[in-house]
Amino acid sequence: MISRTGYTGEDGFEIYMPADRAADTWELLLEAGKEEGLIPCGLGARDTLRMEAAMPLYGHEMNDEISPKVAGLGFAVKMDKPEFIGKEAIEAATPLKQRRVGLKVTGRGILREECDVYRDGEKVGVTTSGTFLPYLKGSYAMAIVESAQREIGATCQVEVRGRMIDCEMVKLPFYKREK
Repeated sequence: MISRTGYTGEDGFEIYMPADRAADTWELLLEAGKEEGLIPCGLGARDTLRMEAAMPLYGHEMNDEISPKVAGLGFAVKMDKPEFIGKEAIEAATPLKQRRVGLKVTGRGILREECDVYRDGEKVGVTTSGTFLPYLKGSYAMAIVESAQREIGATCQVEVRGRMIDCEMVKLPFYKREK
């Protein structure tokens, strides 16, 4: 089965098959794409593309503590349904005390996950994913911050191994593919 999906923000495909066919299919695809410059890439490459498109990853931008609405996935939660697992918890957490935001490094350094975010010397959140994004030629991160402190264009600092790095809060996604 082939689906027109992907986790990179780019136009992509996912191929589903029995495990015993995977190696042969891999070799056929590499051979068919050789003249076009097709080469394998790993999860590191996928993760930088995921970051550019600001796609949440379970265990980072969402988990048992971070609700879908805080993660920016409210569009996927149908609160008008009579009931579903977690509905009461989501209702009890409204209005949102925290929200996801993008961070662009304006100083020097590369942001990583689980770094504290500060505004005016006060801790207001934590990064959930961060890295250098080659296409955008800079260091970026996603963070969960207090709703009252989330302000696009605002300056902030992120503490990385005891050093404060200057950043700007920016709109997500960092990059959006043109149709």
